[in-house]
Amino acid sequence: MEIRKIIFDSNFLVDIFRFKIDFEEMFFLATKKAKLVIPRFVIEELRRINSPFSKLALELIKKKNFKVVETKEKGDKGFFELIDKYTVVATNDSKLRKKLKKLGVKTIYLRGLSKLEMS
Repeated sequence: MEIRKIIFDSNFLVDIFRFKIDFEEMFFLATKKAKLVIPRFVIEELRRINSPFSKLALELIKKKNFKVVETKEKGDKGFFELIDKYTVVATNDSKLRKKLKKLGVKTIYLRGLSKLEMS
């Protein structure tokens, strides 16, 4: 499958800083050509969290030129609006990952608090 878009959840972005995971490691699982996409509601959530890790995540979003997209819905439904067959979702939310798996959508997640994995 050709990955064209990676959509990020707030918990994934916070956790890569909290557990000191190299963001670039993700590109060994996906491709450097993939667009980095972030729903506006995720940015709002990161601002509300207001932790050192969420601040680092917001800086990363700017530095890596994530494409900020609007959705009608927030939460899981907001992610579902953005998914197509070329999408991977970066999330550590196990409930969301199960829902995505049922739809045949791949996810990138933190495994064992030390490395990234895709399933």
